[in-house]
Amino acid sequence: MKRLAVALGMAALFMAVHAAARSFTLAQAVDFALTHNSMARLAKARGAAAQAELRLARDQGLPEAGVSYGYLFSNNPLEALSAELERRQVSAAAFTPNTLNHPGITKLGTTTLSLSWPLYTGGAIHEALRAGRYGRKAAQGAARRIRQSIMAQVIQSYEGVLVAREALAVAHKAVVAARRHARTARYLYARGRIVRSDALSADVNLGANEGMLAEARGNVRIAMDNLATAMGAPAGLAITVPRVPLRVVPVPHHDLAAFYRQALTDRPDIKSLRAEIAAMRARAKAARDRSSFQVRLTAQSQWFSEIPNLRHNAWTVGAVISKSLYDGHRNRDRADVLEQRVAELEARLAGLRARIRNHVARAFDNMRTAMTQYRIANANVVRARQAVAVTQVRYGEGRTILLSLLNAEHGLVQAREARLTALYALAANRAALAAACGSLSRRTLASLGIAS
Repeated sequence: MKRLAVALGMAALFMAVHAAARSFTLAQAVDFALTHNSMARLAKARGAAAQAELRLARDQGLPEAGVSYGYLFSNNPLEALSAELERRQVSAAAFTPNTLNHPGITKLGTTTLSLSWPLYTGGAIHEALRAGRYGRKAAQGAARRIRQSIMAQVIQSYEGVLVAREALAVAHKAVVAARRHARTARYLYARGRIVRSDALSADVNLGANEGMLAEARGNVRIAMDNLATAMGAPAGLAITVPRVPLRVVPVPHHDLAAFYRQALTDRPDIKSLRAEIAAMRARAKAARDRSSFQVRLTAQSQWFSEIPNLRHNAWTVGAVISKSLYDGHRNRDRADVLEQRVAELEARLAGLRARIRNHVARAFDNMRTAMTQYRIANANVVRARQAVAVTQVRYGEGRTILLSLLNAEHGLVQAREARLTALYALAANRAALAAACGSLSRRTLASLGIAS
């Protein structure tokens, strides 16, 4: 019964783990990351903040309305006479010397409804609106760039999982062959047909391949962890990747200059920084415009009584024209600060252009190098297989020693690993090149030729 309970518990645990696991294709992994990755959430929050700033700029041109109620107790003669006038209850008796000098305690409630509307601000509100629109555009460009970075990271991590699994399969085959050779060597040594050094070499080869297998298993776990991190997967979600064949990612036929032009035109961070510069210029102009003439419409309606009601109404409508003559140079200095920030952003833009050229050139060169390495490694795999086949025949005929066969098989394993490394470099740098050029998006994912 105890064994049955343990078995049932292990089965339940196995089913729970696999029930929580979820398989992702590359496209599904990208979609998941664009929603759950922390940087994607940050980009969304920045976009919302930029939209709120634009609404704030629009609100500056809207009228302000307010209502208030106040109640006054006073024995001030002037307040007493004013209260009688406001309540429209003035009589001849109110102007006698005794009443004017000793009015008693006056009680007055005042309900006020006010309206204020900026009609002209010297262009400050207009420039604030321009700054808000450019700020929103800058946030949108930054968000697109973050999404491209997330996509490139997911693609590279996903391809890393596929390559790590293929490397694990290569290592497993190598261990199977090494175990077979070790058993054969022990058998032959026990019968005196080979020397002890050959048997020891077979055991050493087995140990080396078992170490490679353990490392390959660890690499698969690391690759899966990297993918989960890139996707922003929660801790309770187990991720699996379907088995798809590794593809040879094609190298684009465009020259490097064409990629440069595309990057400087399409990169979202370039567009974002240009919009940020325009927004900063608009803010600087708005700061200077606040020292210009200001025109504001005002309106007010009041109700006066000892108890709150809407009797005895008085209203006032007018316009106010104002101009700041001296504010301690605050507006001027604020504009100077913003214009210096414009200069800083322009310097950043020049630096960004240089970095983009470097990113494009590096990804382009790395991809071409990876393709060359793949062709060499693929040819080496063919030659290594032929070498293993020839050596196996010679070893079976007793014309060579076991060490030669072990070396030939080790060469085949190395050639396969080099080919896998080149395949990963091709896919990773293809994604990096698309991201560097600003062309990486959910719609262009399939056109990259990477497993999807």
